[in-house]
Amino acid sequence: MKTILGKSDESARERGKNGRKRGGASRLCCVAALWASCLTGTVSNVLAFDFKISLPSLFDAIKKDAPPSDEAKDAAYDFEVNDAESIPAQPTFAIDLSPSFSKFLPYSVALGRVVCESNFPLEETAGLQTEIVRLQNDLVGHLLVPESREKISLCLFRDKTSYIAFICEYFPGAPTDRPALYVKEPGKPGVLMVRRDEKMMLNVRHEMVHAYLNAALRNVPIWIDEGLAKYFETPPGERGFRNPFLEKVESDAKSFLASPPSLRRLENLTRVDQMGIREYRESWAWTHFLMHYSSDTQRVLALYLSSLRPEAQAGISSEEAARRQKETPMKRLLERYVPDYKDKYVEHFRGWTKRRDAYENGRSAE
Repeated sequence: MKTILGKSDESARERGKNGRKRGGASRLCCVAALWASCLTGTVSNVLAFDFKISLPSLFDAIKKDAPPSDEAKDAAYDFEVNDAESIPAQPTFAIDLSPSFSKFLPYSVALGRVVCESNFPLEETAGLQTEIVRLQNDLVGHLLVPESREKISLCLFRDKTSYIAFICEYFPGAPTDRPALYVKEPGKPGVLMVRRDEKMMLNVRHEMVHAYLNAALRNVPIWIDEGLAKYFETPPGERGFRNPFLEKVESDAKSFLASPPSLRRLENLTRVDQMGIREYRESWAWTHFLMHYSSDTQRVLALYLSSLRPEAQAGISSEEAARRQKETPMKRLLERYVPDYKDKYVEHFRGWTKRRDAYENGRSAE
């Protein structure tokens, strides 16, 4: 059983525990709840992949020369890293994209692997359909996450009343006091439920990352799951520079004897109730570094996510996959391919403001 919970304050974690207790006898396998307002209320501007910053796709980064094969023999899950062909080919799956909840949600549209259903005309939410498609393209095209092997149901509700009524009918026992909820039952497509309010688009983006990663990959560690969701929750043209975590991360990097947060500590986290504001901030910061510092760090991220593909873990149990993951964590990949990654992390955030100003002025950063 895996639970993905986006909240980070103590009261939210307590509600999450109570919700899981109430739902223990239900069919729930996975519940994703939204961030506490203290985290999401001020989230606004962070850069994406396709604007001012020149960020090659991770696939291009993979094409760079890899270390000699004898240095790569024990890469993640014995994953040989010699060239782009090391990344498993994208399989094609025929999946049922028909609506599942027409009784409650008469409006529907299939968008990639996501079937969006609602009880209000989807045209009332400007840009929603475009963003859903674009987010899937970013995850598949830039992060090399494979296409989902199953449908993801995204259910949108006009108001709180219909949202709660839906949960009570289809997922009795699940918590109803959150603006967004992701439920994954064994052998069934995941269902993401979001009620309409001023933060609906942010909620959809954040929880869609959780839903897609856990539909396409296997045994996704909580720190990278939340780090990517935190990164992608902002609008596509605003990711990278103005996340509310950035000021604190930059300040820490500029301090005397600065050092990066412990990756080992993050990688040892196994439960969402171990995630506080500090853990969310550090997970986001490592994700930012991996995606923005260089093609070498992008390549490490691609290798790491590729090791979580179902085909990379074929024939082994979840327990065995988790054991191997502990033996070859992100920290070990960085030690192998970016040996001075700790210094690079500090350098990255010390110089990020200058790079940001350069990009925003339409010129290349030095």
